[in-house]
Amino acid sequence: MLDSGSGPSQMHTTAWSMVIGAQQGGEEGRKCLERLCKNYWKPAYYYARRRGMDHHGASDCIQEFFARMLAGDWLGTVDKERGSFRGWLLTALRRWVSRSRTATGMDRMTLVDDRIVHAYEQEDERTSPEELFNKAWANSCLDEAMELMVVEQKGTSKERQVNVFIEFLNITAQSDSTPSYDDLSEKFGVPVTTITNDLHRARSLFRTYLERVVKDTLNNPQDIEQELYALRQYLGH
Repeated sequence: MLDSGSGPSQMHTTAWSMVIGAQQGGEEGRKCLERLCKNYWKPAYYYARRRGMDHHGASDCIQEFFARMLAGDWLGTVDKERGSFRGWLLTALRRWVSRSRTATGMDRMTLVDDRIVHAYEQEDERTSPEELFNKAWANSCLDEAMELMVVEQKGTSKERQVNVFIEFLNITAQSDSTPSYDDLSEKFGVPVTTITNDLHRARSLFRTYLERVVKDTLNNPQDIEQELYALRQYLGH
């Protein structure tokens, strides 16, 4: 956990360190692999749906895709020096979905999330499978960055800033309009000027977490600006 004067802690496990951990096998290796599967379920599901599968077909296909990763030796072919983990995963997924294999009944994780299914149904049908995968990846990065920020700032002097930021985003999403700073001031019991400062600082803090999440998937840290630019493009910003 962070104190008020520290930067983000190192409790977050990077995509590449999870790959390395998974390659080592054993119980800890399986935990790393399960987390990788959980983090990349949404982009993979979106990709399979856009390749023409219905919900059940895509769920079975992606369940087996990750089950094979859990049971087999696929990650042994991943080479960090060759680029981003996202790029490797998309290539492997493209090959797997193209085969359209039927689920084999092997032990599988249950990763289907109704919210993901609903969100997919709202997507533009004209979007290509690769574009949809990357858009879902970008949103997953946002979700992971937010989750990290909430967990690591809990109990610190920045916790209120984070809570104000989340409330601001929730109201914006629900009403599609900018929340009243006066209402936020009343809800959190602080002056409007404090709300303004909290939002400014929380946005800056969130950017550091997002950069951290994205950077963790890259071999060369110098590629961070290019990857963040791609992320913004995938989100339509």
